[in-house]
Amino acid sequence: MSDRIERIISLIFTTRRMMHEQKALKSKNCSPLHLIALGIVQNKKPLMKELADYLGITPPSATSLVGKLAKDELVYRQVEKDDRRIVRILISKKGKKYLETHKKLMAEKMRTNLSRLSMGEQQQFEKILKKISVE
Repeated sequence: MSDRIERIISLIFTTRRMMHEQKALKSKNCSPLHLIALGIVQNKKPLMKELADYLGITPPSATSLVGKLAKDELVYRQVEKDDRRIVRILISKKGKKYLETHKKLMAEKMRTNLSRLSMGEQQQFEKILKKISVE
C-alpha cells in the first residue's frame, strides 16, 4: 500500500509541475513560485514572515521574491503606521490582472488535460478529489 501511495504522491507532484511548465504559462518575468506567492498575497495580505511560512522558504528568500514582484509592480509593501517594522504585502491592480490572466491560462490547460479522461474517469477523479480535499 505504501508503494502505491508513494507513486500517487509522485504523480501529483509531476502533474502539478507539468501544469506550471506548460508553454502557455511560461513567462520570462514570473515563475510558478511567483504565481503562488501572488495568490497568497491576494487572499491573505500577509506579512513578510507569514508569506515565507506559507511558501516554506526563508524570510530572506521571501524578501527577494517580493522585491522582484514589487519591481514588476505586481505587489507593493505597506508599512504599519504604529510599527514601521511591520510590513504587509498587498497585490496591485496590475498584479490582480496578471494573476487572473495566468489562472485563466492554467484553467484552459487543465480543461485540455482533463478532457483526455472519459466521463466515468472524470466522475471518479472528482469523487476522489472531494474525498481527499476534506480537512
